[in-house]
Amino acid sequence: MSHNLEKQFLNASIDVLNAQKRGIAKEVNEQLIKLSEIIDKSAHLRENISPLDVKDAISLLSWQWNIRTVSDRVFVDHIKSTVLVTKTYHFYYPIYNLREPSNNVKLGYSTILTFDDLPKKVQENFIFTWKNHFTINTEYAKTEEEFVNRKKTATFLHLSVKANGSYKATEKAANRAKESVYILRFLYGVHFPINHCFYIIEDSEDSGGAGEYFYVPSLYIGKYQSKFDKRISELTEIMTKPKPTTIESKIKKSLRIFGIQTSLTNEQVRFVLLVTCLESLLLTQSDRDYILWKLAEKTAFLIGKNMKKVNDYVKLAYNKRSDFIHGKKNREKYEITKADVYSMEGIVVSIIRKLMEFIEQGYTEIKKDEGFKSVDGYIEEIKFREKID
Repeated sequence: MSHNLEKQFLNASIDVLNAQKRGIAKEVNEQLIKLSEIIDKSAHLRENISPLDVKDAISLLSWQWNIRTVSDRVFVDHIKSTVLVTKTYHFYYPIYNLREPSNNVKLGYSTILTFDDLPKKVQENFIFTWKNHFTINTEYAKTEEEFVNRKKTATFLHLSVKANGSYKATEKAANRAKESVYILRFLYGVHFPINHCFYIIEDSEDSGGAGEYFYVPSLYIGKYQSKFDKRISELTEIMTKPKPTTIESKIKKSLRIFGIQTSLTNEQVRFVLLVTCLESLLLTQSDRDYILWKLAEKTAFLIGKNMKKVNDYVKLAYNKRSDFIHGKKNREKYEITKADVYSMEGIVVSIIRKLMEFIEQGYTEIKKDEGFKSVDGYIEEIKFREKID
């Protein structure tokens, strides 16, 4: 960060402080917006600082001083020693409806841990939270001990991020935790909520939490299945790869869409997202003039069984999706049912698995491209062989 940009940042932070001194909420928000504009000028600031980190630093200062008497110099020194220092944050997220996990499995940007492998300070924080919640909602546990022991069987995700303040750190960690959980949602086909977390700061006594524990009833409460560990490893490589191939990029994007739809209850919206997921996996710019035909054909060839049935269903599914978005044509013909959601989930999972097989065989592209192994080239070869036969 240049000296000039640092000066702009510090002056904008002082403006936030002065607005805070005057106690006018609207003015504080206006100054925070101006501070955001300065942060956006620098990749380093944008990556490591949230305007709310400055506001948080002001709150921290107010515990030690009468904020109205704090001089600009004192405040600038405070900002330089807090918000302008990059720290390493370690976050821990519990997944309560997935129990008895394998330990130290790499999952996306996270590592899976058991309760026993959490740092003692983190264990103590979670136990305190659980005991407090037991007084509000026992979740059918007969005793506090039973309640706490049940929570201890959860799967815990650990990940670390670098940031200059807890707000930016929490934002970065939440995004990475979601990426990790998308893998689980794809493999298990169910929603795994992450409601709250606890963090500790490396080489510091400081710690904190984000989110709030609340009970989420789930139709699925099951044990971690180690049979998925190989798939987790493969998908983790795709999700974290700095320079993914075209096929890997499409899988990565589709895992996000698939993971999001598991968190929804509206069957129509879930279905539309799943069709969108299939499009994202298989279509390229060259397919835009024949979307319906290309999507159905590619899906049928890649699944390879009951091809006419798959082809016809994908065409119907795409029409249902279009009808839902653009307006009703035939309510009965284009009705979206729970069976449609399950069918599309099965198709999307099958296609992702097929593309992962292609990756192992050296395929990198969807569109046919000279010198590269592609999905479209594979389908052309099958068609050619069928004509000869």
